[in-house]
Amino acid sequence: SGQYREFVTLNRIRGQYPLAKLNGSEDSQPVVVWCSNDYLGMSQHPVVVEAMHNAINLYGAGSGGSRNIGGTHYQYEELESSLAEWHGKESALVFPTGYGSNDATLQCLLRLFEDCIVFSDELNHASIINGIRSTKVERTIFK
Repeated sequence: SGQYREFVTLNRIRGQYPLAKLNGSEDSQPVVVWCSNDYLGMSQHPVVVEAMHNAINLYGAGSGGSRNIGGTHYQYEELESSLAEWHGKESALVFPTGYGSNDATLQCLLRLFEDCIVFSDELNHASIINGIRSTKVERTIFK
């Protein structure tokens, strides 16, 4: 009936970012994954992988819930503190999702620059649309 979405199976190839094997077949030709949010390939960096293994060994796998509900972890606080120091700011906040970061960033920036005009594509991601809608700035939506 076409009502159920079928997902493409992509198995990432360790050490060969941004390549993956299509449909889970090890015999298939590698494909380039253009839609990843791992822009710098950090998920494959040896230091990051080692840190992940160390954290799993100490704390287990998974977040257990959002910071908002279940509390935060000192490692997030350390990361935010080091990011703030690096950028010469009083504090920093790490967002858990792309949606939340887009939405909040646009809300903050557009409230600071009330005289700006936003030009936005009607097919932008919902996080961008919501971030713009939540402000009073003038906007032009194009098709």
